[in-house]
Amino acid sequence: MTDDQISMRQLMVLLFTALLSPVVRLLPTRTAEEAGRAGWLSALAALPIVLALCWVISALFRGTETGTGLGEIAQRVLGAPLGKALVLLYLIWGLFLLCANTRLFGLRFLSTSYRNAPLGFFLMAALLLVLWLVRKPLSAFARAAELFYLALALCLGLTLFFGLFRVRASNVLPVWAEDVPGVARAVRPVLSVVGYGVFGAFLGGNVTRRSSDRRRSLKWAAAFCAVLAALQLVCLGNFGPELTARMDTPFFMMVKGIGVPGAFERVESVVIALWVLSDLTLLGLLASACCAMAQSVFGFRKRSTAAWPVVLAALIGAIFFFPDAFALSQWMGQAAEWGGVIFGFLIPAALLPAVLLRRKG
Repeated sequence: MTDDQISMRQLMVLLFTALLSPVVRLLPTRTAEEAGRAGWLSALAALPIVLALCWVISALFRGTETGTGLGEIAQRVLGAPLGKALVLLYLIWGLFLLCANTRLFGLRFLSTSYRNAPLGFFLMAALLLVLWLVRKPLSAFARAAELFYLALALCLGLTLFFGLFRVRASNVLPVWAEDVPGVARAVRPVLSVVGYGVFGAFLGGNVTRRSSDRRRSLKWAAAFCAVLAALQLVCLGNFGPELTARMDTPFFMMVKGIGVPGAFERVESVVIALWVLSDLTLLGLLASACCAMAQSVFGFRKRSTAAWPVVLAALIGAIFFFPDAFALSQWMGQAAEWGGVIFGFLIPAALLPAVLLRRKG
């Protein structure tokens, strides 16, 4: 057990804040490609699966003592060799996502702000900030995420409210029975985003346990899917499915049209600046989870010690593994989506029967 503890509510706030980063990058575009005007229904269609994941994670942790994360659970259930191999796979996947998201963060920030700045220098500066966050106690990171969450929630709420006045009903309605197969296909991008949440389970050793944790996680999951549906509805309603499917970040393009001449304009600059907080939270979440997995596999005594090799590996990967934006886009396409579903949903679901059988035995 460690003194560096956070509550389940703080973990949910941390995940909610972090997941907003891949949401605006992926969902409006990918769901419009798959389901057209019905793409906004994909988050609602994914809700039962997301709630089932919350139940599975809660069942995996049921009866475990404080200080136990998903890495320790896997090793207890599968045995040390097989359990460590599984955690190592998650570590490799987490490092890949950390590298890719750091590179995406850099490319998007430079394209909207400092177009002529050297990418390598920006990546180094961003990961140094992540290193500083990860070496701090997790409770300090969680408190910072709570502040980020308040700023982003207010920003997102106001943006969607003003964007709602520009929605054209013909862009999102009507929805017919023949749209159901497209909505079903569009569930996969939603699940790939929610799949990032499994990294929070590796931080479970720092979460205090209460009887209300499962109910709290289910409420947060339902609220998150509702926010995804609202965001996609407003983006699709503003641009239509054909134009949305061709955009890189429809949400930021929508923000460009928000404003009142003579009162407040250039709102997108404020929104893009605030969204950096979500990017940093996502990178901090991935780096913290990778440190916890490195402790479980390689025996680092402190998370702060594991932070150095994790961040160094992320820097090397972000610079050398993705030679250009096209290669990065290819990797973060179908492969990352399927990886998010497999690591985020299928493997935890496959681990549950082994846990239940061990407890019964």
